Amino acid sequence: MNYKKAAWMSAFLAGALVLAGCQSDSDTEDTTFAVNTNTSAVKQSSTLSLEAEDYDTEINDAQKISLDEQSGDVKITKAGTYQLSGTLKNGSVVVDAKAAVVRIVLDNAHIRSKNSAPIYVKQADKVIITLPKGTASSLKDTASYTVDEKEEPSAALFSKDDLTINGSGTLNITASYKNGIQCKDTLKLVDTNLNITAENDGIKARDALLIYKGSYMVQAQGDGIVTTNEKEQGNLCIDQGTFAIEAQQDGLQSAGDLTIYDGVFTVTSGGGCVNKVGTGSALQPWGEFDDHDEAVQKSQKGIKAAKNMVLYKGSYTISSHDDALHANGSMDIKGGTYTLSSDDDGVHADDTLTIHNGTIQVKQSYEGMEANTIQIKGGALQIKASDDGINAAGDLGNPLLTIDGGTIYVDADGDGVDSNQDIVMNDGTLIVMGPESGGNGALDYDGSFAMNGGTLVAVGSSDMAMAPSTSSTQPSLMIRTDSTQPAETILYVQDEDGEIILGVSSVKAWQNVVISTGTLKKGSTYDIYVGGSASSVKNGVFTNAKSGTLLASMTLNDVVSTYGNAGMLQGPQGDGRHP
Repeated sequence: MNYKKAAWMSAFLAGALVLAGCQSDSDTEDTTFAVNTNTSAVKQSSTLSLEAEDYDTEINDAQKISLDEQSGDVKITKAGTYQLSGTLKNGSVVVDAKAAVVRIVLDNAHIRSKNSAPIYVKQADKVIITLPKGTASSLKDTASYTVDEKEEPSAALFSKDDLTINGSGTLNITASYKNGIQCKDTLKLVDTNLNITAENDGIKARDALLIYKGSYMVQAQGDGIVTTNEKEQGNLCIDQGTFAIEAQQDGLQSAGDLTIYDGVFTVTSGGGCVNKVGTGSALQPWGEFDDHDEAVQKSQKGIKAAKNMVLYKGSYTISSHDDALHANGSMDIKGGTYTLSSDDDGVHADDTLTIHNGTIQVKQSYEGMEANTIQIKGGALQIKASDDGINAAGDLGNPLLTIDGGTIYVDADGDGVDSNQDIVMNDGTLIVMGPESGGNGALDYDGSFAMNGGTLVAVGSSDMAMAPSTSSTQPSLMIRTDSTQPAETILYVQDEDGEIILGVSSVKAWQNVVISTGTLKKGSTYDIYVGGSASSVKNGVFTNAKSGTLLASMTLNDVVSTYGNAGMLQGPQGDGRHP
């Protein structure tokens, strides 16, 4: 039977682990080492479960086939090495070699098929496709395939068994029917170069997909790179490489766990982030936000794991219509540099999000970071959100935000930092530029906020303003002015010796400020100034200012001290909760 689809093609050039195919947890800087095979010394990944033959690009005892001399299909039925060159104008290379290891060398080979997959692996123990250095080969199909009862084949390069692609040459794939590369078993891409344009998914594997080094440019109407085995494995593991992906659905998606040890990623999904986070109190373009329902809408996330995600390091530039980084389970960010723009969440985990280190900039988002449990242990975070900046919320119960280190800057038009239960801060720096209007606050929690260490500055409107709980071990000062202060009006706190403890310069209008730092001491008296000028302002805070107007002198008699009609501080239990 024939299945037809409208052809689509455009040029695109852009610049806790138990994982099948991934080895045990390793934080080493160098993830490669030199080993000898029977051919030459090659660098191998210390993190991916690759075999020596996956790296081997030597060509020995090859049977040479000139495609210029062929008409119709080229059939390979036994083990061996087959070196293909020239052009096959209308036909397929078909591998039908049960239990055999077959190597296909594409030596400037160009294969076109009008009604099937240009390369079709029906059966084999394993097929290795090698792209020799300095060569450029291509595969091209049409929008119409003749398929079997399983609707196969369904990709320009289609394999029912294990498939490896290696070699420093280039393979260009134009897939007008469905997928660019599809493997129904384990797919390994080893230090190679692929350029793919696909009507559906770019690179698709069932049981596992392992990528080591190389360059991968994918433009897809479906997912860019995806695994599909949801029941058993389906893991996606990447150790280095350069990726430029433009996908109408998910950029990278794993049906199991997703692990990236290193790499450079430029990902646009779902047309990219189209909403812009504004300044001030004007309504954002989202209006009333309607979360993505994947039961009726296609997922359009940047990088997504159906289970858990671990990102060791790398460079990530993501523009997505849905979440930029998403895990249905837990997510660990151990390092790396991230520039994220999203119409939904910048970073989202259904279970636990742990940030150990790294530089993360959420340039625009609906919510910057969201998970049931959020642990921030280090790193430099900058978050811009039209709603909540950091939100500990979810269906698993007992949401908790814990900050043990790092430098965090949040600019949010909703709640700056929100927990549906508790917040604990033990160390680090948290600077929050919260909302200008009522209904939200720079800090918002339903349980308690234990401020035990570090530096906290939270600026915003006064109606829903909250301070840390009185059960905290480090003093806090909450200040409410009589009227709203214009943006960039500074406030600073000075000790009895005339030294400035801390000051803030807000990018937005404000009426309430919360300050907590280890230099604030109970029993000491402090002067609070408004206005004047500040120098050396970084992330809205400073320690040098002059010419301010004295607002008040206060002696800190309590763990939480307040000046003015301080918003929602005094709840029924006096611990900073809403009444």
